Amino acid sequence: MNPFKAVVNGRLLDSDGLHTVRFDAGVIDSIAPQPDTVTALPDQFNAGGGIVMPSLVDPHLHLDLAFSLEIVPPNKSGTLLEAIGLWSTAKQTLSAENVSQRAVRAIRDEVSYGSGFIRSHVDVASSAGMRLTEGVLDARDKSRDLCTIQFVAFPQDGLVRDPGAVDLVRQACRAGVDLVGGIPHIERTPRESQRHLEIMFDLAEELDADIDVHIDETDSPNSRCTENLASLTLQRGWTGRVTASHVCALASYDDVHASKVMDLIAEAEISVITNPGVNLHLQGRFDNYPKRRGLTRIQSLLERGVRCAAGQDCIMDPFYPLGTGQMLDQAFLLAHADHMTTTPELLRKSLDMVSSMAAEIVGQDNYSLSSGHPASMAVFPAANVRDLIRTRPRPSLVLFRGRQKRGRESFSWVE
Repeated sequence: MNPFKAVVNGRLLDSDGLHTVRFDAGVIDSIAPQPDTVTALPDQFNAGGGIVMPSLVDPHLHLDLAFSLEIVPPNKSGTLLEAIGLWSTAKQTLSAENVSQRAVRAIRDEVSYGSGFIRSHVDVASSAGMRLTEGVLDARDKSRDLCTIQFVAFPQDGLVRDPGAVDLVRQACRAGVDLVGGIPHIERTPRESQRHLEIMFDLAEELDADIDVHIDETDSPNSRCTENLASLTLQRGWTGRVTASHVCALASYDDVHASKVMDLIAEAEISVITNPGVNLHLQGRFDNYPKRRGLTRIQSLLERGVRCAAGQDCIMDPFYPLGTGQMLDQAFLLAHADHMTTTPELLRKSLDMVSSMAAEIVGQDNYSLSSGHPASMAVFPAANVRDLIRTRPRPSLVLFRGRQKRGRESFSWVE
């Protein structure tokens, strides 16, 4: 049984002084300022002046890939193309049980660092069939008391090159996957990339599903899928229902064309997700010096009112040999890679991209510390945003709907 009914002596992100957050039956009852430090009662958790905030959000992860480096050969070139090839071979024989076990490990790691929501893509290529989908859906079912998980049906090998994936997207969504995904730049020609996008929108309309698409994950300035995505979003009436993930090529466009594309993204109300660790690792591999950073133009997008977020993307797989599920690491990397340390407001934006703004993108309308909202929160031993991102501490407490999932003393699971 969870012993806590309140968190005392906590600091909120947007308020001065100490506060008490009370909750019952998984819902926040009240948030009240404290005149001074109080002694915690047995059913109260003492935040000790640390930050109390809603749980972190990972808006882009691949749970089917997590920890697969233990069973897949290493990516010797470090490139995206070699990673895709290694994964293409491995996924042909992976069992749903193996996928589920690795996914549960990754979910628990994410929660241990304060995440309360995960959006994960799952490979539905013909060579994968439904096995990977079955595995991650089983992992979600086993983890329902830990966090909320959304899935995107991801046709890793294309929709034109791999026409069998079209029906597998349908099957996955009917089995419990939430969004339609895509990867148009994987197709052979620009015309086939455009057809890929059209099929993706056809599926989204048929299933009445939102879209989250891997797009222009390349350094090439000739990859122009994002502008076609934005145009189709407007044509199909899907504004506000599309997320573009990676969008790396945007950083390689000349400034005039990049400005046009970013204006179109804003007009179509497309959200953008960058994956700092993985994009820094994979992109720029073919550059000598200077090397491109691989991330998209986050600050320019934010200036246009585009909602942006940062994801973990990969945890120990052929695409990325590192990764822990610590979302504060992604805020930290983003602050460096996109020079977001120059003002307190920009630094705060890097935190918002793994918390409040990421929550908006994944549709979590009740994401805040407010009366009547779910008591899903994390307590971090840091006094302010700068120290939170600078030190990236483990949370001293993680609650999901009011129930304790991680504690300070031993960081052991509390079920």
